[in-house]
Amino acid sequence: EANGNDLSLCKWFHIQALSTRDDVLSSVSSLLSHPDFSLKNPNKCRSLCAFADNMQHYHAKDGSGYAWITDRILEIDAFNHQVSAGFVSHLSDFRKYDPTRQALMKAQLERLLKTEGLGKDAFEIVSRSLKG
Repeated sequence: EANGNDLSLCKWFHIQALSTRDDVLSSVSSLLSHPDFSLKNPNKCRSLCAFADNMQHYHAKDGSGYAWITDRILEIDAFNHQVSAGFVSHLSDFRKYDPTRQALMKAQLERLLKTEGLGKDAFEIVSRSLKG
């Protein structure tokens, strides 16, 4: 048990985010409400949002991983523009992927672009990404 040890908790959240289990997205979503987790803690936030590094599940053909990270970007952007902008890179490299995934990732970038009040940092990255 971590007993409030932030380093151990961050490592545990990170391991959960990179799991190869089929239910990893559901699991990671549930962990957002874990009593020891907070999106306002940048280290814990990065640990759980490492889901975007989970090549097997982040790039699911239904786009659910892209929608999940976009939801987190929007949540985080409300209180930490720099951290949220850092996660945009997980969508901005959409041209590297097959046409189906490109379209899904691009749709999430467009969703961010249309968000009123999106932080300047994230807005600039999204705009540049879409311009190519």
